[in-house]
Amino acid sequence: MPAYHSKKNEDGNPEACSCAICPLKTEFRGPAELAEADKDDIIDEVLMYFRANVLFRNFDVRGGADKTLIYLTLHAVQCLVKLEKIEDKGTAIRELRALSTKPFAVPGEAGFPLGGLFPAPANKTESDLFRTYFKQAREELAVRLCERVFDADGSKNKWWQAFSKKKFMGKELKD
Repeated sequence: MPAYHSKKNEDGNPEACSCAICPLKTEFRGPAELAEADKDDIIDEVLMYFRANVLFRNFDVRGGADKTLIYLTLHAVQCLVKLEKIEDKGTAIRELRALSTKPFAVPGEAGFPLGGLFPAPANKTESDLFRTYFKQAREELAVRLCERVFDADGSKNKWWQAFSKKKFMGKELKD
């Protein structure tokens, strides 16, 4: 069974480090355009395909949106690992937003786990676009992931939390 690919590959979105800068349904500031409220954005795709895609060690990249999907899936795993020790939703949102806004490595820097998949930025502008877009997307993903992991009564959904032990593509993002 093949991995699920992004439906945004054909949208012609601008790219930074060959990652698509897809529109987002978000209120966080950043370079992403606002997505239409009635359509799925890349964050919805990450969450929808997460539990199937995280089981794969290989992922056939078909476009820039797939690379965005890969990076955000790795961030979702990183968030789930952080959530293992957190029991209430308020603390979880606060901790994950802090994790998402923390400085992180971009392609071409030491510590970036997907160096062979993502080319180094051509210039500082491209590097800054990658960093600001993914800061915005990571923050939005963290908030939406908390909505899925925590049930209405405040308890954790064990079917989501179980995936904190998986490593997508055998990789992980470092704090």
